Amino acid sequence: MGLSEGSAALRGPGAPARRGAALGMLLLVLLLASWDTRAQSEFQTSSVYLWKTGPWGRCMGDECGPGGIQTRAVWCAHVEGWTTLPTNCKQPERPDNQQSCFRVCDWHKELYDWQISGWNQCRPVLSRSHEKPLECLRGEEGIQTRDITCIQKSNGVPAEDVICEYFEPKPRQEQACLIPCRQDCIVAEFSPWSECSKTCGNGLQHRTRHVVAPPQFGGSACPNLTEFQMCRSSPCAAEESLYSLNVGPWSACTVPHSRQIRQARKRGKNKDKEKDREKAVRDPEARELIKKKRNRNRQNRQENKYWDIQIGYQTRQVTCTHKNGKTAALSFCNQEKLPITFQSCVITKECQVSEWSEWTPCSKTCFDMTTPKGNRTRSRTIKQLPVGSESECPQLEEAEQCVSQGDGVAPCITYGWRSTEWTECRVDPLLSQQDKRRGNQTALCGGGVQTREVYCVQANENLLSYLNTLKEKEESQSQSKSKASAAPLLSITFEITASRPVDRKLCTGPLPSTSQLCHVPCPTECETSAWSAWGPCTYESCDDPQAKKGFKLRKRRITNEPTGGTGNCPHLLEAIPCEEPSCYDWRITGLEECIPDNEKPCGPGTQVPVVVCVNSDGEEVDRQLCRDAIYPIPVVCEAPCPKDCVLSAWSAWSSCSHTCSGKTTEGKQLRARSILAYAGEGGVQCPNSSALQEMRSCNEHSCTVYHWQTGPWGQCIEDTSVSAFNSSASWNGEATCSVGMQTRKVICVRVNVGQVGPKKCPESLRPETVRPCLLPCRKDCIVTPFSDWTPCPSCQEGGVTVRKQSRHRVIIQLPANAGRECPDSLFEERECEASPVCHIYRWKTHKWRRCQLVPWYVRQDSPGAQETCGPGLQARAITCRRQDGGQADISECLKYSGPLPPLTQMCQIPCQDDCQFTNWSKFSPCNGDCGGVRTRKRTLVGKSKKKDKCRNSQLYPLIENQFCPCDKYSAQPVGNWSDCILPEGKTEVLLGMKVQGDVKECGQGYRYQAMACYDQNNRLVETSRCNSHGYIEEACIIPCPSDCKLSEWSNWSRCSKSCGSGVKVRSKWLREKPYNGGRPCPKLDHVNQVI
Repeated sequence: MGLSEGSAALRGPGAPARRGAALGMLLLVLLLASWDTRAQSEFQTSSVYLWKTGPWGRCMGDECGPGGIQTRAVWCAHVEGWTTLPTNCKQPERPDNQQSCFRVCDWHKELYDWQISGWNQCRPVLSRSHEKPLECLRGEEGIQTRDITCIQKSNGVPAEDVICEYFEPKPRQEQACLIPCRQDCIVAEFSPWSECSKTCGNGLQHRTRHVVAPPQFGGSACPNLTEFQMCRSSPCAAEESLYSLNVGPWSACTVPHSRQIRQARKRGKNKDKEKDREKAVRDPEARELIKKKRNRNRQNRQENKYWDIQIGYQTRQVTCTHKNGKTAALSFCNQEKLPITFQSCVITKECQVSEWSEWTPCSKTCFDMTTPKGNRTRSRTIKQLPVGSESECPQLEEAEQCVSQGDGVAPCITYGWRSTEWTECRVDPLLSQQDKRRGNQTALCGGGVQTREVYCVQANENLLSYLNTLKEKEESQSQSKSKASAAPLLSITFEITASRPVDRKLCTGPLPSTSQLCHVPCPTECETSAWSAWGPCTYESCDDPQAKKGFKLRKRRITNEPTGGTGNCPHLLEAIPCEEPSCYDWRITGLEECIPDNEKPCGPGTQVPVVVCVNSDGEEVDRQLCRDAIYPIPVVCEAPCPKDCVLSAWSAWSSCSHTCSGKTTEGKQLRARSILAYAGEGGVQCPNSSALQEMRSCNEHSCTVYHWQTGPWGQCIEDTSVSAFNSSASWNGEATCSVGMQTRKVICVRVNVGQVGPKKCPESLRPETVRPCLLPCRKDCIVTPFSDWTPCPSCQEGGVTVRKQSRHRVIIQLPANAGRECPDSLFEERECEASPVCHIYRWKTHKWRRCQLVPWYVRQDSPGAQETCGPGLQARAITCRRQDGGQADISECLKYSGPLPPLTQMCQIPCQDDCQFTNWSKFSPCNGDCGGVRTRKRTLVGKSKKKDKCRNSQLYPLIENQFCPCDKYSAQPVGNWSDCILPEGKTEVLLGMKVQGDVKECGQGYRYQAMACYDQNNRLVETSRCNSHGYIEEACIIPCPSDCKLSEWSNWSRCSKSCGSGVKVRSKWLREKPYNGGRPCPKLDHVNQVI
């Protein structure tokens, strides 16, 4: 009744609208609840279960290089650490458990290496304290980094770090450093102000200061080091600026007038007459000496064919000018000493050369457009050397390229590079160790290097020889015969011969490579398949069955292509003696359907085997051949009934427990089946557990196993019976000269026992003991003819030891197969014949001639003109001499002895008022002490002795003192300091700090710096003169390693969830970074925190 009322109540006025609204509200509540439950479940799943990965395993693969595979473990774990089912984690987010990799092998060490850059700038470490010290005391701690990349050595291409880490740990990428404190520029105090730049009026004065310490490490720059200021002295007098002295330019150098020259010559003749009168008084010996001296001086005077020195004079105007432009007397210009108005000079003469000579013949007397052109030269000689001129002589030699052409021009000798055969490929230059995986089983293999020798030869030697021979033929025979004989002559001349090596400079082309990369294939060991099952007992030979002796055989095969053929493979066939052999037998290939007995639908029955007839090799043959063999009987089986127990099929037989059977061993095999469905009511019940397994005997053959064992093939010996074999034939693609025979030893071996009689093994399967072989052709050593002797010097320098000349030859084919050996001597040397001493040329300067003054008529108005005194010029003769003192042409000295010494110099003829002295004496000897002094003296001459000014020793000293040359030596450091070296036996060993087997050492040591010894002229001498060992040392400290230091664990944080599974976190903070190779820090986040 209540239900119907409730229903009726819902059907009141407005019921449909209210019913729809209520239903909608109910669905919305259910959807929100469902969404919230699912979202919360997904959130809990995603936040509670996470994928975890293990480290990547080793890179595995069959070949070295890219293409390897490495794997890692991937599992699903709860945030608290325990492992759960993988289905709890999101499958799309599952990390990969496999990736490709680069498989590193030992020989990669020569191909890859670490590329290490320099340390970057030291950067400050972000300190946790916000306050910085007010004063920098010892610097600021910092970190500096560097780039470390694994690269290929050949091309610098970056590679994966794991390749280089395979051979050497990755060097550290950061280290602690110290940023020094800023150092501002420090300057000294200013110097006093300088004097004013002007003696009157406005001027400038300055003062300076210098840098004591330059700025470093970002310190402030240096201030201005120089200051200027205005200065003012007394006002300038107006009279000083009324007159000024003007000095004109020098006139051209002029030769004195001829009349004055004649007068001078006349005066000279009068002097000669006086001298002749004096000679008449002298004895004949003195007169002869004077004559020789006069002749020698005449030869050496400056009138030379290369120069003609004329000394003239030049003048200039010196005037005193008023500021209004009018000339005034020189006395108005206040000048302590007026400039001179005349001086001696040299008449300028330019260089004069001869005409060009004819061109020399072309240096290239042959014709060939491919080689460089020849050269020809022409020259000219100097007729007049420049005197008093700044311009030098023009070029005396000129060269140009040329080419010889014409009918009579022979082809040029051309040169080319030849090379010997490549040597065998050697791995050891690139690889210093064997492949550790192979041990000592194989020699070095892999990438290697081949080398060869390259030498220069005359390339067209045969062509030139042919042309010369052809030319001789043309002279002795008619034109037609010579043409007919040209072709065969060419073919004979062009036989392959070893060319004589020549100087390598004659070959202008690019030098061929003398080395190349090669590859030595690594040996491939023989691999075989597993042994087959033992076959039936068969006669040794079914064609000739004897008694009842037989063998059971099993075989295996070679599965690869081993290096050197199959000769190094193990035996492939084993035999066991057996009784009652048979050549043919039935083989069961299957079973027919199970047929129940008594035509029942199910129950026990039989299966007829399906058989074929096979021979001893397992090959199917005609069934008639198995008529004497026992035919297999039907097999008992069970046809299941509908309600019977259902069993699975038998599993395959397990492997045999023993390989053979004997008195103490018997092979057994097992197989099993399982219950698929239990029996129904009235059906056959399932068997007990023991009936679900079956066991049978296996490998019932005896453990006495025999096989043929072969030895290595012997040396190939020539077989004289095979005489018709062509010596130039090839066999298997190889050239051979004859056929030989090889033998080897074949024995019968009992496994695990040793050699037995040959009757124990099947004779029909005995391997061959003799086989034909090819004898490679004998190769003799081939060497080139000796090269020409190297040239001897045309002349011998003084003090040089005896020169030698040499020649060599090159091996172009090494001997092989008992060929003729190479000669012992490939290089010969002999002494050069005695050659004349090379001429060394030098300039010889003669005495200066008399000082030549300006002519008297030019200087007659000057003070002291009545005397023949004052400044002038003097000339001297210069000749070219050989080292032995003999005369040489001046062109030789110009070519070999440097510039021409000066021909003229300024001179001074003292006047009567001048002080005259004797020449300075030689310095007195030194006593050898470093503090000693040596002296030299001069004396006053004539009237100068009575003059007071001449006796003033301060103006005109008569004695000069000079310190004696002293061998003073000073030691100065050279180069940088060495690394800090610890003394032996005093190292401080830190346990646990081992890197690659070496113990890190630290503590106090010493560092060294080289010392160089210099004399007082700053020349380098032996260090022993400075009483030094050649180095200085000072104490130093090798800082001990400091590991990364972290704080203690913090307290656990609050749980991330108020209910259910959450996460707590605790952390450590970085307290100190590692220094000096200490243990590195674990991975930190951006705030130096480890979780």
